[in-house]
Amino acid sequence: MAKPAFHHVRSHAMDWEDDPDIPGFRQKVLNFDESTQAVVRLWFIPPDWGEDIFDGEPDRHYHKSVVERGFHLYGDFPHWEFNSVEDFDGDLYVFNRGIFMNRPPGSLHGLLPEPRSKAGAVIVYWNTGPGSSIKDPEFENETITVPFDKDAKVEINAFNPCTITQTEDMAWQAHPDTDAWKIKRLCEADYGADSVDLVHIPTDWQPSDISAYDVVAQTAKPWLYVVNGNLNVTVGDSGLKLAQDDFLMWSADAPLLLPDEPLSDVGCTVLCSGHTLTAATA
Repeated sequence: MAKPAFHHVRSHAMDWEDDPDIPGFRQKVLNFDESTQAVVRLWFIPPDWGEDIFDGEPDRHYHKSVVERGFHLYGDFPHWEFNSVEDFDGDLYVFNRGIFMNRPPGSLHGLLPEPRSKAGAVIVYWNTGPGSSIKDPEFENETITVPFDKDAKVEINAFNPCTITQTEDMAWQAHPDTDAWKIKRLCEADYGADSVDLVHIPTDWQPSDISAYDVVAQTAKPWLYVVNGNLNVTVGDSGLKLAQDDFLMWSADAPLLLPDEPLSDVGCTVLCSGHTLTAATA
């Protein structure tokens, strides 16, 4: 039986399950790529998490090849970024609603025992491959621990900085291809990971005088996550009414279409990976 050319997940209908690779984290797996072991998931981090991780000791590490991205939906999650082997204190960032994280390979980061999350957190998290989580079978091959020792040896000349952006402080820009839409460019494609954007579609916007728009993607497996609102789309022969917290991935075998009808009766903001919902006449 052929695999469907698109993958639609209504995340609010899914149950939270334990993440086997990070003790205490819970997850909803939105997509798992068998060939690359890349994952898109919702992560729940409970309040006060972290007391037992790394045996309660400070930790810092970097990944050799994996790119990590995250878009923070709710709550707070303290995390540290380190600039050098000699940097023992690091820079504390408290991820909160609207934060976008773009972590390239070779980015030195970690956890200190305090502070810990006060309210817990929910994050849309995705990566390009395995080995970034402590209990992942590939962790020892992919992740390099850097001791808190000024003489610690590392195999790279310099650490790559992680970009942490509060998207709610960014100004909306006019969408380059579609009148009345707005866009926030979060990052370009890099290190084998796709571009990321937030796209806003206003209430009752619809194409005019055509049967549909064919969404143009820059990758083989584009996806979107509805941050808020709702969105009407068509994939292949299937009309989908996407709601808040829905996830959709599609392929060239079944292009995403924007039908000639109001796309959203309340407006929507969509997290886009590998596309900007830019559409050409189908």
